[in-house]
Amino acid sequence: MTGFKEHFGWACASDDVDCLAKTAWEINLEKGMINAFFGIGATIGALINPYFADKIGRRLTLVICNFVFMLGASMQAAAPNIDVMWIGRIFAGMGIGMLSMVVPVYISECSPEHMRGRLGTLWQIAVTLGILVASACNIGLQRWSQGWRISYGGNILFALMLLFALICMPESPRWLAANATEEQLIKALKKTRYDHELEREMEVLRQETEEEKRKGNATWVELIDTENQMLHRIVLGMSLQLFQQLCGINAIMFYAPDILNKFFTQEKAVIGTFVLNIINFLSTFITVWAVDRFGRVKLLTSGGIIMCGALISNAILSAQTQTLTIGYFVVVFSAIFIVGFAYSWGPVVWVLCSEMFPLRHRGKATGLTTSTNWIATTLVGAIFPAASTASLSGCFVFFSIMISLGVATVHLFQVETANKTILEIDEAFANHQPQFRLWKNVDDKQSMRMSAGTINRLRRDNAFVVPVLDEDDVGNSNINNQFYNRKLIHA
Repeated sequence: MTGFKEHFGWACASDDVDCLAKTAWEINLEKGMINAFFGIGATIGALINPYFADKIGRRLTLVICNFVFMLGASMQAAAPNIDVMWIGRIFAGMGIGMLSMVVPVYISECSPEHMRGRLGTLWQIAVTLGILVASACNIGLQRWSQGWRISYGGNILFALMLLFALICMPESPRWLAANATEEQLIKALKKTRYDHELEREMEVLRQETEEEKRKGNATWVELIDTENQMLHRIVLGMSLQLFQQLCGINAIMFYAPDILNKFFTQEKAVIGTFVLNIINFLSTFITVWAVDRFGRVKLLTSGGIIMCGALISNAILSAQTQTLTIGYFVVVFSAIFIVGFAYSWGPVVWVLCSEMFPLRHRGKATGLTTSTNWIATTLVGAIFPAASTASLSGCFVFFSIMISLGVATVHLFQVETANKTILEIDEAFANHQPQFRLWKNVDDKQSMRMSAGTINRLRRDNAFVVPVLDEDDVGNSNINNQFYNRKLIHA
């Protein structure tokens, strides 16, 4: 925004004859630091939040997160100079880092396993909707010299909306099962389950939290223990978050106006960014439909392949003479890249990291994987302005290599977690062997399938009228599809 640039000395007002604007090097440095300080704050928030999430519960932790974020947003909106802006970015980032750690965990722990992926994706839809709303507002606010203050301060309104919503939202049933009384657990379950599901759900929670009650929350050292494949899971979760950011999504979304400005006018670049944000928002709905039907692995693999192709195309285009026609093709392939990311690596990585860890390890493990995401975000945000100035094409090549490595990691090491309880996920990791898999075998147990033990347990609990199955029957797609459809109808 012009008012923002003039306020911080990046540009001079037309009537200010004594103004001396900062150099391009200084502007790129300060621009990178604005994003870097946000990432630093988010990393700190993600690392300290497991203590609060495990100690006082997920719901009260969400309240703390909101107040921290509102402090940062207030400082940014009122910033008289770049130093205050940077401090505000640290606090705002800390609030967002804390939220990004606890929100996926909270949603995962409140959700039935057969709907966990879809409900977990909803928070990513909210994120993309927020980006879209901000982008739309910025089109109008850019014409007002103080519009940038509204852009930063307006976020407080959404934080207040979440605070009011938390009044009627329950605590995580899984946290209550390990840390509270049975009465409190039943009260929370009545808000998230049907009455006839309560007894079965309480029994499942008792089994899942038995180890946590006996041993307490895991220590940081236990995260790198080989028992229960924890070291494997931690490295895998951190790798997924690392590749999610090093594929270049935030570089493209943060700096879309700057990238498009190489080909279009500033006003057209802002409109082009808005169009990309619309595509980002709408594409996320694909995940809601697909994540529990096809599983996490297939979505990450297919989305990564699409992203890689789009990035290579943009690398080639960016190396050409920067004409208007080339600019339109860059927009098209950027849109294809965003579609691939929005239905796969955007939401699915967060879903996986919120469900792949045992309960007593989950808080600290999710904090560690989330902080990895924000460290990568910080590095990309700080380096990309200068790197793209040196070689935009080279940046796209780097991003394509990173997402290729990410797809290979998923293909070899990630087990399918869709529709599985945490005990079944433990078993899947214990039995998994890295191997190249054909597309039809990317998911060892298709996400619509349940293990024979789970189906028979549900039958014993009278949750569903299904036949008793032997292990060999689990591979029968007709039986499993019928079970899955009946389960959806029941839900």
